[in-house]
Amino acid sequence: MRSHSHCYPTQHKRTFFFALLCVLCAFAFKPSLPILRAQVPCADSTGRVSERTYTSALTDQEMVYSIYVPPCYAETNRDYPVLYLFHGSNSTNQLWLDLGLPAAMDAGIASGDLPPFVVVMPYGGWMANENRFDNLSWENVFLTELMPNVEANLRVTTIREGRAIGGISRGGFWAYQIAFRHPDLFRTVGGHSAFFDEGHRPLEFNPLHLAQTAAGLDMLRIWLDRGRDDYAQFGFDQMHERLMAREIAHEYTVYPVGEHNNAYWSAHIAEYLAFYAAEWEAQSLTPDPSPEGEGSEGTPEAVTIAPQAGTGLSLFLPAVAFQNLQTTIDSEQLYRVANGELDAKLVVSQSAADQIRAAGIPLDPLTRTVPDADLLALLWNSTDLYTLLPPAMLTPRYRVLNIGADGGEAIYPLDMDAYPLTVATNAPNFDPSRLTRIAFSGVTALARNTLTAIDANSVQWAGEGILPYVTRPDYFHISNEVSFAPRCPESDEPVLGGLCSKDAHFELFTMLDVDLVELTGNHNNDYGYNVYNRTLGFYQEADMLTVGGGETLAQARQPILLTQNGIRIGILACNWNGPDFALVSEVPGDERPGATYCEMAWLREAIPALAAETDVVIVSVQYAEYDRTRPIDRQVNDFHALADLGADVVLGSQAHRPQQFEFYPTSDGREAFIHYGLGNLFFDQPVLENRRFFIDQLFIYEGRLLTVDLFTGIIDDFARPRPMTAEEQAEFLEFMFVEFGERLTLPED
Repeated sequence: MRSHSHCYPTQHKRTFFFALLCVLCAFAFKPSLPILRAQVPCADSTGRVSERTYTSALTDQEMVYSIYVPPCYAETNRDYPVLYLFHGSNSTNQLWLDLGLPAAMDAGIASGDLPPFVVVMPYGGWMANENRFDNLSWENVFLTELMPNVEANLRVTTIREGRAIGGISRGGFWAYQIAFRHPDLFRTVGGHSAFFDEGHRPLEFNPLHLAQTAAGLDMLRIWLDRGRDDYAQFGFDQMHERLMAREIAHEYTVYPVGEHNNAYWSAHIAEYLAFYAAEWEAQSLTPDPSPEGEGSEGTPEAVTIAPQAGTGLSLFLPAVAFQNLQTTIDSEQLYRVANGELDAKLVVSQSAADQIRAAGIPLDPLTRTVPDADLLALLWNSTDLYTLLPPAMLTPRYRVLNIGADGGEAIYPLDMDAYPLTVATNAPNFDPSRLTRIAFSGVTALARNTLTAIDANSVQWAGEGILPYVTRPDYFHISNEVSFAPRCPESDEPVLGGLCSKDAHFELFTMLDVDLVELTGNHNNDYGYNVYNRTLGFYQEADMLTVGGGETLAQARQPILLTQNGIRIGILACNWNGPDFALVSEVPGDERPGATYCEMAWLREAIPALAAETDVVIVSVQYAEYDRTRPIDRQVNDFHALADLGADVVLGSQAHRPQQFEFYPTSDGREAFIHYGLGNLFFDQPVLENRRFFIDQLFIYEGRLLTVDLFTGIIDDFARPRPMTAEEQAEFLEFMFVEFGERLTLPED
């Protein structure tokens, strides 16, 4: 079903954080790279970028390249590892600088996540854009003229273990072409949206052919990555398949968001650099004695270096109180904190502060620190404070902030390859393999005006606005209220209600990679019981799990049991409203399918039994529909009752208008997360209040609900949900958290 990323030779499906591990393996789990805890004593805190030229005898012209040298390069006499990075077609040596490489290098070296090394970014000119493979080729210019010039004029190593090569798009082609033909010269090669194709190149120069035939590829560390929507993916995936066929180990990552553009590459600079540098030993980079004549003693004090690499990952997540209106924090703000600068808006608990400093992050001594027991209350009553928390200290009452970078798309920290407060350590506080993510959405009905709009615009148009978000979790849930009729809107049997969906529109669910389908809605039997059972077959063929409805009462009452990463999750759903013809028959021998009713005698047995065999219980309810943000008193009482029976999460899947949140103290001393109504996902509701919606993403870690991420969306043109703009989101959250936030209160002492 869902596969965000692959690591070869190991393959894994359905676990987003395996993909995260693939991306982070070079960054966070690098057993041969000690973390440099102190830099060469000099005044520099940043590296230096400059431009150099050389004369090419092959082309009879002056050529140019940019270089990045690390902080304190001038104060040492040693040789540094070197990374050569190529630009794409119609670009220049400025590309990698524009993508943010200098800042990423500075931050990585300052934090100790990267050893100091030199980066060379040549301009290939017309040669790098032409398919020439004779003497006048970019390969020959690079190997016989540029590399010798670099090695003669910069203090870089000349051994293959200290050389890496990579590139973007067409530059990725050249990096692979050169490395695959000369694995004796390079240890590491990377291709970022690399452009490969079968034609236009002689076989002996084509990386796709070399992947099948070249000797020595097992000597290389190999990286491939692209975004999901990269137009060059066909050749890229061919490379992956051919390396797999030869059992050549390589990193292969397909990110759930990204196209063939600068925004995508810029977002992943940190993990690119981490991969290239993963084997470069920090011990070999200790400073040589100062040049003669510098300093009274001639030799500086020894630099302290961590004895060995981190073997795990520690995260410190930026968070606010759940009902705070802030949703995003700028990455530069976090970089400043990670570099020891004071942030007046940051407040941390004493335990968190101790852990942050123990992980090697130089938290400013003047950072506001409070007793652990006081942190939540302080944040709960603040509009502008945030905190940093290790995962173990998170609860659903804290909402983790998205991280924005240079005005680009904000990304959830656990979706990122790395961020400033991610630390490789021998004492990890986070195990990605112990986390499961489930995104829950509200009402979906591909009928009426929604059906017409999809017909007019396409399934792709309808789903593309939310696709990047709903394909990130391990599981995506929808509550689909309408069955697929073969001749919709015509019918071959008596019509019980007014709504049907077209078969062709089922493609929307497969496009969104729906995993869990709730069948508690009150329109699934509108076009008859045969259509209902036929639609069940659609879900089964697509490997989608269903809950809350079925052909028989036993099937309709059967919970979904998920066992993922050692975590056991139970999901139960039911209909508390009817109408009768929408409900599965409870009469033995009656074969009428439908939704199961929320019959309390059954729930009093089913929920405790589910709680006894799972770690987390989620109950989703199709309640009566009211166009109001506050739930009626009866709904509140009923949802409380479900929590008291053992539900850890109770969600209302019925609401056309998003309803309130609550943290409910249960009778047995737990605290349940309740969202009385998520709103519509796909439905033709015209008024603004009914076009706005939430998708609640539950993060379940080591057997408990860790936190909840709120996706805020709005439906355009009856059928196209999309993320809210910053202005729309601010207004919506103020409406939900301020005007209707009275149920979001602190727990009583």
